[in-house]
Amino acid sequence: MKLCSNAFRITALLVLSGWLAIAAAQEPAYSWRVELDAPQAVRPLLEKYLDLYRYLGYPDVDAALLDRLVARTAEEARRLLATEGYFSPQIEISRTGDQAAGLVRLNVIPGPQAVITTADIKITGAITKDAAADPNPAQISARWRLPSGSPFRQTAWDNAKEALLRELLFYGYPAARISSSAAEVEQQSGQVAVAVTIDSGPLFRFGPLEITGLDRYPRETIENLKTFRDGERYSIDALLYYQTQLQSSGYFQNVSVTVNPDPASAATAPVVVRVVEHPTKKIDLGVGYSTDTLFRSEATLRHNNTFQPGWQGLARIRLDTKEQLIEGSIALSPEPGGWRNHVGVETKRSDIENLVSRVNSITTRRSWRSVEKELDWALKFQVEEQSLEAGPVDQLEALTLNYSWTRRRVDDLLRPTRGYMINLQLGGASAELLSTRSFSRGYAKGLYILPFGGADRIHLRGEFGAVWASARDGIPSEFLFRTGGDQSVRGYAYESLGVKQGSATVGGRFLGVATVEYQHDFTPQWGGALFVDTGDAADTASALRPVYGYGAGVRWITAAGSINIDVARAHETGDIRLHFTMGARF
Repeated sequence: MKLCSNAFRITALLVLSGWLAIAAAQEPAYSWRVELDAPQAVRPLLEKYLDLYRYLGYPDVDAALLDRLVARTAEEARRLLATEGYFSPQIEISRTGDQAAGLVRLNVIPGPQAVITTADIKITGAITKDAAADPNPAQISARWRLPSGSPFRQTAWDNAKEALLRELLFYGYPAARISSSAAEVEQQSGQVAVAVTIDSGPLFRFGPLEITGLDRYPRETIENLKTFRDGERYSIDALLYYQTQLQSSGYFQNVSVTVNPDPASAATAPVVVRVVEHPTKKIDLGVGYSTDTLFRSEATLRHNNTFQPGWQGLARIRLDTKEQLIEGSIALSPEPGGWRNHVGVETKRSDIENLVSRVNSITTRRSWRSVEKELDWALKFQVEEQSLEAGPVDQLEALTLNYSWTRRRVDDLLRPTRGYMINLQLGGASAELLSTRSFSRGYAKGLYILPFGGADRIHLRGEFGAVWASARDGIPSEFLFRTGGDQSVRGYAYESLGVKQGSATVGGRFLGVATVEYQHDFTPQWGGALFVDTGDAADTASALRPVYGYGAGVRWITAAGSINIDVARAHETGDIRLHFTMGARF
């Protein structure tokens, strides 16, 4: 045992001695610094990409490797400068130092930057005979991004060619290609003559669908959402729009829509649709919190083949502090053109501002959806029990026909920084048709986002509504107006502004709300806001007495959109409230 222990010690000493001998034989790590004398226009380029800088501080660099780095620095610098249009630079490099450290001096005179003097842009192929081409060859050539007098840079040259080609690839000619391109540089004068020729290839027209990945759902769920006709001129916008419609249909986890770019099939180019399906059944469970309705829990069951393949069923229960809801609905398969029919039942109870409401309803709806536009027709029959705190119970009935139109034109749906959103609604009921009282209702809501500068914008928001009837009594609370809370007049409690009836706040027949909000981005992830809200709901237009709420907030930009935390003061009462919302206040 003692012999083994001695052997182990001897072996360890030998290994340690070997390591020390190897370390002693190696040259010490070499350090150096660089003195660069160059104009500011090219310094960042050289300091970022020259190996002489990239290897600074590396532990394994010795004097021999530094010699090799210095030897190739001049050629590296010439290549880098050429990408920025400097084709006749003067470069001097020298090195001083001992075996452990050194100084490298690099002197760069880049010379004149090359400038484009002529640009010869030619478009050939079938597009030259396409009278309906938009843009046409002359327009495409006129959009060339490097006209005479532009500095010549490699990245700008490459980007200009890609942009020129993209004009054809996106609008009718997906087989277009650059058949020739040249940039002739006169190094002494710095003049550059560029020439680009693009062959458009044949005009493509949409052909039949080629669908892969479809197993659970009928083919019509894909075919009927198609927004272009067979034989229609190819457009990348049409493909992307179709892909978005499929992605938002609820049937698919992932969708890809492309066209086969084979010129031989251009007249009837197959549209290739690849899908990854959602499971037939899906259960979602969630909890949340809102400063309007406080804590919330929700459970949802979705079934994409309810009763018939492609019929989407939904059952949901939602419970929060002020409202409780149970609903069930079925959306039939999409019709050609994208219209869908729905039928649903719902029971809901709410207790808000001492108005207790119980509603049972059945609704049939016909709708059309896209990213930018929504259309809805709905026929709804509902029975409502209303009671004020310690008051009698009123029973109301209404059979209403309602229409809703929504338009969105924003740069980003999750976090818009410019554009507008509009929603218009019309509806009504007749006392002759299963309704307690005849009434007509109009409602409009809008948001306009005005950007200025690089990080600032103004949000202008308005909300207006009117109900025309001989009296408010007998009209379901859903069709009357209350306001206040996260999405309307901040600083006031949820739906606390309306018609006062005893200790309760009930809905009025007229509504007016407006917001001015200034937003500023401090970083890409964080921003701030200052705002003023005003509004009221009343039983007559002349009785509207707008109140004011104002304050400041924080905007946290996430992948799911903007999370907004606002602190608002109610001008009339002096109350201060915290408001939490997500996304743009529309």
